Amino acid sequence: MTAIRDIMSKVVVSIRPDASMMDAVKVLTKHHLSGAPVISSDGKLVGFISEPNLMDVLLDADVRKEKVSEFMTTEVQFVRPDESISEAAAIFAMYGIRRLPVLDNGRLVGVLTRRDMLSHALFDPEPLEEPLTELIPGLVEFN
Repeated sequence: MTAIRDIMSKVVVSIRPDASMMDAVKVLTKHHLSGAPVISSDGKLVGFISEPNLMDVLLDADVRKEKVSEFMTTEVQFVRPDESISEAAAIFAMYGIRRLPVLDNGRLVGVLTRRDMLSHALFDPEPLEEPLTELIPGLVEFN
């Protein structure tokens, strides 16, 4: 079983909750990201900021100075490094998100992206079990 820690990105671009919305735009565009975890000064995940959260900077000049904490999503899906990548695949499938923060004892230790999962598929000849099969017992694959 491949664990999330085996394929996650350990270098994580994050944003502080007190950063301005324009600072968040700068960070995401510089690193070509569609979103990033928002981390408190003590390393705890407090939210997630993504492109949809940032769109108001295009429409309202005052928003550009507002803090990320006012616009971030606070209900964040996450995974743990010891979980299987099948569990992450289920979350990606259910929520349609692009990246998952990886937390160990509440601290951010990495990020797992859909691209990380796809890259793993290039090297692992065995496909994952359909992630929704465990959640929906009646799900049957038709060929």
